[in-house]
Amino acid sequence: MLVELYHYLTTPCSRTHRRLGYLTDLLGLQARYRRIGDHWQQHLDNSRRLILQSAQQCTRHNKVTIIGSGLLLDTPLTQLSTLFNEVILIDVIQSRAIRQHCKQLGNVTPVEHDITGLAESLIGNNTRNNTNNTLPTSVARLPKAALASDLIISCNLLTQLAHTPSHYLMKKQGWHEDDPQLQQWQRAIMAEHLSLLAQQDGQCCLICDTHHEYHDKSGDVIEQQQRLLGLSLGEADQQWQWPIAPLGEFDKQHQLLATVQGFCNWSATTSNPPQDSQ
Repeated sequence: MLVELYHYLTTPCSRTHRRLGYLTDLLGLQARYRRIGDHWQQHLDNSRRLILQSAQQCTRHNKVTIIGSGLLLDTPLTQLSTLFNEVILIDVIQSRAIRQHCKQLGNVTPVEHDITGLAESLIGNNTRNNTNNTLPTSVARLPKAALASDLIISCNLLTQLAHTPSHYLMKKQGWHEDDPQLQQWQRAIMAEHLSLLAQQDGQCCLICDTHHEYHDKSGDVIEQQQRLLGLSLGEADQQWQWPIAPLGEFDKQHQLLATVQGFCNWSATTSNPPQDSQ
């Protein structure tokens, strides 16, 4: 608890993103990794291997950009800095430890950037009290440093893009997680991210969770969730299971397993984002 408090007080983070809960979520992820990281290791290794496979398929190795770099648990940063002349890390928060690691490697640049473009509009607009009860539109843009990348990596990010903003809306503005308007908004945020990836000239490596299964302690499935809210990514190069919350993390009776799909060279032409997927 004292460790989390220290990092909360000392980690550089804008006031807006603190208010939205991004720093709290990042530190929560860090704490969960300390508790159950052994259960995540195969998933993290699979993610790293697929990223390197994608990188090795690139015809050019000038610049690579990692969107949603976070704690870099799933990113083979050292190998990427060797393969590419320049590495760009994009996330809302770049911790001191990440910045120090970047300095040591020499060709890695951490960039603080909100890839959804939603933060300021969420703070400045009470969506439950405005005239039309509307939610702000996500306009996904890459920072200038990431333009003309030979490889763009979106790793374990797609379904998380709306997570923190949605929790802020539910906690501060009274939205409910089952509200169809909120779910449509979450879907639009993911679709906008896919559109951004599809617009890039470079190769795109995409890794994301697509389904969640809640199991009881006997291993029986008691609930399933479709994480893409109807979006379809096409046929994945690889697929695996990720025990996000093993028995004992939520409680002693339940565990959460995610299905993760990985694409070495994802493009909109190999998927059908508007279609429903089951």
